[in-house]
Amino acid sequence: MEDRLHKIIGYVSELKDVSIVDTFEITNDLDIKGAISIKLPDNQESLIFEVRILPEYPLKTGNSESITFINIGLLKYKHIMKSGSICIHTSHCTDLRKKIEIDFNSLKRWIWEYYINGKEDKHYEHLILNPSPIKTAYYSYLFTEVSHSFNKGDFGYFEYSLMSEGSYYGNKIYNNVVQEFKTKYQKSIIQCQWGIQIKSLRRVSSNHGIYIYIETPPANFEKFAFETWKELEPLISQDFLKFLYDFEVSNKNNRGVNIPLLLGYKITDNEIHWQTANLEIGNFPIYHKKENQKYIGYFDDRNIEWGITKNCSYKYFFGRGKMEDKISQGRILIIGVGAIGSMVATTLARGGCTKIDVVDFDVKEPENVCRAEYSFLTGINDKVTDISNYLHSISPFIDVKIIQKGGLFNSILKIQDWEKFEIQIHETEKKEFFNQYDLIFDCSTDNDLMFVLNQLELHNLISMAITNKAKSLVCSTEIKSYDWVINQFEKILDNDIEDLHYPTGCWSPTFKASYNDISVLVQYALKHINLRLSQDISLRNFVVETNTDNELNIKLKEF
Repeated sequence: MEDRLHKIIGYVSELKDVSIVDTFEITNDLDIKGAISIKLPDNQESLIFEVRILPEYPLKTGNSESITFINIGLLKYKHIMKSGSICIHTSHCTDLRKKIEIDFNSLKRWIWEYYINGKEDKHYEHLILNPSPIKTAYYSYLFTEVSHSFNKGDFGYFEYSLMSEGSYYGNKIYNNVVQEFKTKYQKSIIQCQWGIQIKSLRRVSSNHGIYIYIETPPANFEKFAFETWKELEPLISQDFLKFLYDFEVSNKNNRGVNIPLLLGYKITDNEIHWQTANLEIGNFPIYHKKENQKYIGYFDDRNIEWGITKNCSYKYFFGRGKMEDKISQGRILIIGVGAIGSMVATTLARGGCTKIDVVDFDVKEPENVCRAEYSFLTGINDKVTDISNYLHSISPFIDVKIIQKGGLFNSILKIQDWEKFEIQIHETEKKEFFNQYDLIFDCSTDNDLMFVLNQLELHNLISMAITNKAKSLVCSTEIKSYDWVINQFEKILDNDIEDLHYPTGCWSPTFKASYNDISVLVQYALKHINLRLSQDISLRNFVVETNTDNELNIKLKEF
């Protein structure tokens, strides 16, 4: 330990424009603590920082750097924590000397960019605060953008629904979604932009809170959240304080009930963030004094119990990556949601698609779970029901429509002689149904259905089928591709139709392949389709083939 200390002192002493002003020592916690000064350019005064180095250094501790530079007098500058520590993120390095050089250079870069030049970042940094539990449990409130412009001082009620219970750093957390805002005086309802599944979550009368749009962040230096209600007082109108008073009086029988308060403020010219704080009926942090024959409301200096909020708007939810707009913004039909179709469906849901219709006449059995996007816990279930529920659990913006009576759908398309049936349907009506979709994925692996769809000459149809043991995936994207697909399976590709999986009982045999085998091909194909559409290149029929003789090789061939 002493040898490490001496090395650190030596390496720091070698750095340009850095001086040790308080000798580095080992603390009782085995940290290394000291102070340094950084010489500023143009003969300006030096900046002094306390330095703390944890035992893990030069490795990180969790996701954080194990070295901190602290100057409590710099709180007004960007990227500095309430403790006065500079927020730095540096590259990985296991060499002690090089790591010290990297980290001190990062500190110098912060000084140059933010202290000297006053750099303003384009992206917004959320307020620094510590959420408080309420009776040992935490509460989160997830919201989206709304089609409404709030004015400073607007207030009223909001409704929310409990979405789930979970664990937050070992404590219970209740996750809620904000459903709508109700203005106090205009009586208008402003809805969050969720999909139909989230909108339909159960609402109870007790699930309501209070909101106010204060426009200005409730924080010091626009980043350190206020600690007390008194600090919030200059941002709050007398009308709202009276509203809080009247609310508490009218709900006196609910003493002890917690009420969330959403404080809205502008973070960009066009964007509002909402931060929740907790109120308890019968213990609101307000009081009134009579001044000039008029009662004036005030906040007291109790601490604010901040909660957890997240903006889950579409652009943030899929901000880390979504599929091409021609896919994600389109209306999609998936025919057949077995192994291939369920993977297509979940990939599209995670890729930002919001309108997916599914059709399948089959039932999910426990044996289907091992290689498709289903849960065992739902037992025996219609495939369309199972996949619909799963897609809704992935994205809060998706609307999944089940085409009812999948078997009838299949038969209507295949019946050749309609004169013998009371129901009449023509080719033009079939095409009208399919043309309402931007993309149709036929994952049924039903050659008869493929034959019928081929006759309709659909320009938005993509058919996917896989050979036995998942050696190849055949994807047709062009009209009149039936013959080409059949030829690939029967004459071109290695497709052993003898070595199939035969379940117990009188079931049809099925191809052999694992979830991993199938998903590799499906994801590769979807990646290719997404790429071509993003480049505005017309899709062509293609085959994805794998070779595993010595190592895994994947080859895509367009036709």
